[in-house]
Amino acid sequence: MPTLNERFEAYKKDGFTVFEKVFDEQQMQSWREKHAELSAANDGQTWFGNTLELAPKLMWPAVSHPTILEFIEKVMGPFVQLDNLTLAAFPPMEKEKAEGRVSGWHRDRWAHVPYTDAYHRPNAINAISYLQDLTDEFGPLRVIVGSHRKPITMEDTDRAIPHPDETLIHMKAGDVVITHNGVIHSGTPNTSGKLRYFFSIYYNLTWLKHTDHHTGPHTQQLLEAARTANNYQHMRLLGVDEQLQPRCNSGFLRSDEERWEEWATADREAIKEA
Repeated sequence: MPTLNERFEAYKKDGFTVFEKVFDEQQMQSWREKHAELSAANDGQTWFGNTLELAPKLMWPAVSHPTILEFIEKVMGPFVQLDNLTLAAFPPMEKEKAEGRVSGWHRDRWAHVPYTDAYHRPNAINAISYLQDLTDEFGPLRVIVGSHRKPITMEDTDRAIPHPDETLIHMKAGDVVITHNGVIHSGTPNTSGKLRYFFSIYYNLTWLKHTDHHTGPHTQQLLEAARTANNYQHMRLLGVDEQLQPRCNSGFLRSDEERWEEWATADREAIKEA
């Protein structure tokens, strides 16, 4: 298995990294069952946002997963906030209609078209898991490797067709791909005859607005538990960053990585003292 530093170097170059077998079958089955429950209660709807509020006990272990957060804080620093949590399922379509099509090329929320080939810290990161193997029938993830550092653009008419520089990623159920919000990617139409499940934990920097509201009673209970534990990392996830002002006005005369590790250590030590 690659080290965290090796993953980070690959992420800076490629715009993504895949962590294998992060979620087990029992956890994924509970998400599938929750999706079926939500869909039955909402006239067959298949896309659900604000999912942390809808199922906090079920979703919080994924949102606060230590493996995911350790890597994302290495990329973004201790400024990680939950932008939105999505549980969705894409219905199948006929193979003839899917031939020669992709689901839709895009960069993610809070991105921009790069103007140099230099690496820049992302404004947001997506941690995506698929609750089934991405076979050719279920539809692999498509990525234009390195496009977070290239000024690639395309016409609207080209967004639904394969790209000559694309790489297809056949992830396994429970794997998590962590993407830079500037990398161009797309799904592939589902021709399996079954639902194609998609689970997205989207994080952004704490000074940006978050898409999910975080104001519901269940999410507020999670926030209060984080306050009680003096867990600044978990508080930030839910939209409260009590260290933001001094850390965003530090003078910036030491390396980011050195500062970030110092602040992350302080956050961990604060939990022990609570």
